[in-house]
Amino acid sequence: MKIFKLKYLLQAWWLFAIMFAIALGPKVAYAAEVTMGSGGNLIFEPNEITISAGDTVTFKNGELPPHNMVVTDHPELSHSDLAFMGGESFEVTFPESGDYEFQCEPHAGAGMKGVIHVE
Repeated sequence: MKIFKLKYLLQAWWLFAIMFAIALGPKVAYAAEVTMGSGGNLIFEPNEITISAGDTVTFKNGELPPHNMVVTDHPELSHSDLAFMGGESFEVTFPESGDYEFQCEPHAGAGMKGVIHVE
């Protein structure tokens, strides 16, 4: 009977240890969500945000896909692949301060542009 209780005590301890490690693990600061094609319009909503260095922005397809997000002079931050499905999303982390102008390549001529201010 003691071995049986010890087995469950050890399992509980390992579960606690794993949960503690997950809680202390690396954190991603999700600063904002930007909708691409919001309300059926060729816009980013919002099209201007301010975040902190190291924050992550989620870009999510709204209506009228396909959309992408290309950051001027920063191909490493760009997501040039088109998102074709409504609700499809991707995340971009901005590691350094500065102003990052971005656009949807297929719809830049229609004014689908924005800026992210990173402090």
